[in-house]
Amino acid sequence: MSALYWTFGLSWGIYLLFHLLGGRWNPSPGEANLQTAFFLTAFGFLYMWIPGLVALLFARKEGVRIPLSLRPNRYWLLAWLFPVALTLLSIPLSLPFAPWRGFAALYEGIPPEELALLPQGLLPLILLLTGLLAGATVNLVAALGEELMWRGYLWERLRERGFWPASLEIGFYWGLWHAPLVLSGHNYPNAPLLGVPAMILFTLLLTPALLYVRERGGSVLAAALLHGTLNALAGLSLLLVARTHDLLVGVVGLPGLFLLSLFNLWLRRRV
Repeated sequence: MSALYWTFGLSWGIYLLFHLLGGRWNPSPGEANLQTAFFLTAFGFLYMWIPGLVALLFARKEGVRIPLSLRPNRYWLLAWLFPVALTLLSIPLSLPFAPWRGFAALYEGIPPEELALLPQGLLPLILLLTGLLAGATVNLVAALGEELMWRGYLWERLRERGFWPASLEIGFYWGLWHAPLVLSGHNYPNAPLLGVPAMILFTLLLTPALLYVRERGGSVLAAALLHGTLNALAGLSLLLVARTHDLLVGVVGLPGLFLLSLFNLWLRRRV
């Protein structure tokens, strides 16, 4: 499929150029500053939107309709809250593999003068609400770049194969597309090589949920809402427990894979 060749070629080519110019997706603490954070955010947005731009181009060329209706229904609410449940449930499931750090870990790195302005004990709730807000706004726009391809154009091209076979194929391509980022430390900074198959397994298990809300929600925007909110909240699952091993803790580790497997068993009866 030509759109996939263009997506992988452009995405991986731009990442190679980024790397050759000295860019690092997971910079060391000494390299981290506001300028670096802005540059990485801009590059991440570009990387996420390459599939979307390719999808829009090929969809127009081939007459493929990608639904972008802004008519929320109850499945949009499911898309918005699903990441909350996935994140919160992954925390206790991480405890057999990592000790509890406590809510005090959330306050690390906050200057004392800013800390004094925060309502005591409400920071977990504030972070959760902030993640929900980001997931429905700026993160949704960023995630839409990916969703236009994977749950938009590609799903329309593979729809005739059926929900589950298409989910497996889309999930595999989506996970493989992340490979340069993962090898550079994204999501699994302490296990980049094992992180590539782990990411593919994660995207294989997450794709049915994204396809489900995209279909029932009647719009690719519903999938982007789930995707964007998950990007905003997943990091919380790594703040409250010690990061003993990237593959064993958090949403993208074993707890998240287990929870997504349970969801897919439930979904299997409905789709």
